[in-house]
Amino acid sequence: MTRYIRAIVIVSALGLALGTAALAQTPEAEVVAVVQRLLDAISDRDSASFRALVLPQLQNLVVHTEDDSVRLVWRETEGSIRSLGGPGPEYLERMWEPTILVSDPIAAVWTPYDFYRDGEFSHCGIDAFHLVRTAEGWRIAAIMYTVVRPKARCPESPLGPPGGPD
Repeated sequence: MTRYIRAIVIVSALGLALGTAALAQTPEAEVVAVVQRLLDAISDRDSASFRALVLPQLQNLVVHTEDDSVRLVWRETEGSIRSLGGPGPEYLERMWEPTILVSDPIAAVWTPYDFYRDGEFSHCGIDAFHLVRTAEGWRIAAIMYTVVRPKARCPESPLGPPGGPD
C-alpha cells in the first residue's frame, strides 16, 4: 500500500511540475505553437482548426519565384479553408529554425519550410506569419510565403526526409 501511495505522490508531483512549466510558456513559444498548429491543420486537412487559428480578415499572399521573375497570388481565405475540408491530396508542411519577434500584442514568425504533396516533394520556401494577441489568444492575421522549385534550388532541410527517425 505504501508503494502505491508513493507512486501516486510522485506522479502527482510530476504532473504539477509539468503543468507549471506549461503555464510559464514564453510569448515566443506560444507564437511558434500557434504557427505549428496551423501547419498541422494544413497537414491534417483540418479546416475547423485552420479557421480557429486565423483572423476572419486573414491576408494570405503567395510569392512564386520562377527564374528571375516573381509572381504574386493573393489567396482568398474562405476558399483556402473550404479546400482543406474536402477530399484531396495528403499534405505535409514542415518548418525549422524560426525567427520570432514579439512586441505584445503583435508578433512575427519567419521560417524556412518544405512542402510535400502525397509524399512527394512539392516546393520549399520561406513562411512569414504575422500574429496578434486577441482575447482568445494569439491569432494569425497575415501569411506570406515563397514557393521555390525545383528541389535543387532548395536548401537541405535539417529535419531530413519526411517519415525519418525522430
